[in-house]
Amino acid sequence: MSGTFTKNTIITFVTRSLQLILTICISIIIARVLGPEGKGIYSLVLLLPTFLITFTSLGIGPASVYFIGKKKYTPQEVLGANIIYSILISIFAISIGLIVIFFFGEKIFPKVGSEYLLLSLILIPFNLFLTFILDILLGLQEIKKYNFITLIQYSVLLLLIAIFLLGFHFGIKAAVIADILSIFIACIILFLLAIKETKGIVFKLNKSYFKDFSSYGAKIYIGNIFGLLHYRVDMFLLNIFLNPVAVGIYSVAVGISEKIWLISQSAGIVIFPRVSSETNKKRLKDFTPLVCRNILFITFLIALILFFLSRWIILILYSERFLEAVTPFQVLLIGAISLSGARIISNDLAGRGKPLLSTYTGIFSVIFNIILNIIWIPKFGIMGAAWASAISYTSAFLFVTIVYSKISGNRIRDIIFIKKSDFRFYKNFIILFKSKIGL
Repeated sequence: MSGTFTKNTIITFVTRSLQLILTICISIIIARVLGPEGKGIYSLVLLLPTFLITFTSLGIGPASVYFIGKKKYTPQEVLGANIIYSILISIFAISIGLIVIFFFGEKIFPKVGSEYLLLSLILIPFNLFLTFILDILLGLQEIKKYNFITLIQYSVLLLLIAIFLLGFHFGIKAAVIADILSIFIACIILFLLAIKETKGIVFKLNKSYFKDFSSYGAKIYIGNIFGLLHYRVDMFLLNIFLNPVAVGIYSVAVGISEKIWLISQSAGIVIFPRVSSETNKKRLKDFTPLVCRNILFITFLIALILFFLSRWIILILYSERFLEAVTPFQVLLIGAISLSGARIISNDLAGRGKPLLSTYTGIFSVIFNIILNIIWIPKFGIMGAAWASAISYTSAFLFVTIVYSKISGNRIRDIIFIKKSDFRFYKNFIILFKSKIGL
């Protein structure tokens, strides 16, 4: 692995580790103060803006990374265009959100108050701005600054959640307001930082720019939609078939299992711009399999430890009210390992300009996931949702690996299974990691 990639991965890993600690603290406070039902409602409320943003963002963020990496457009042009996009898309997304809440709210979000859903729409413009502008920093490979902003956001969120819920014992509405304020503050800091890094801003949307971003972004956009459906449709179905209490318990299992994505997220953030700008075919061929198999190996070891400690983790962190989440959490660990590998390969394919290849496998997996959830949730409850996710996640990883092996010319075993030679990397990684944290 190149020194730059390893250095950036370590920086991202350290930042994401801190973010992990922050998100766990946030989750614990929300779960303990609001209880299973309140935690479930809060999770469902945040899903509305998340889905609206994903369905309307048109892949602008990833397209920014790609075209900045290819140096086709200047950072100043991309910054100006992304601000315009964030404003226009926000207006459209909020309008759709209002229609959903007033006409379909009771069917899509049974037992969830409309006042919470309306409040959550305020998150949309700030989230869009944050995502679109952060991806400019990623395209410039300013990994430190990219990670700094995400760390600021979650630090402020933890502080506000602690004040609102622990200090004043406010409820769900206060938790959503904390989300809004934390993203707003992060947006202000990000804007000032982006202006400095891009050395200016150009507000212009020419025909060529719009065509390129729409063409590439559409490929990513479809994948993002199916990706989100894959990760979160089970919560909607649990609420429809069961209730918010089931969603609250399941969200704890999902939240903890997804924490082992930390390493793959750290590597994936760096891989996309790296592959987008790589011109050496040999390095490109060897690079991703090396990263993928080692990410899978490390993630498997972490999952194994969490499996045996699962009961104590949930009992100590979330209390006995959430003990029903233990077994679903253990099952979801299987899928979390698979998705760690899938994320690495998908980022490689996106960097090669072939994001639709990941999307095709994602479409099949989402349909498979929805069918399994519809059949199993009424019969097995939360466990049905957990097994549906674990099986569909694993199938997605296997499909995308097969596709990638044909595109790259790598053998599947070289992509999945660790090699003896890889252990030299761990020694170098530990040395570099120690130097970075001053040990």
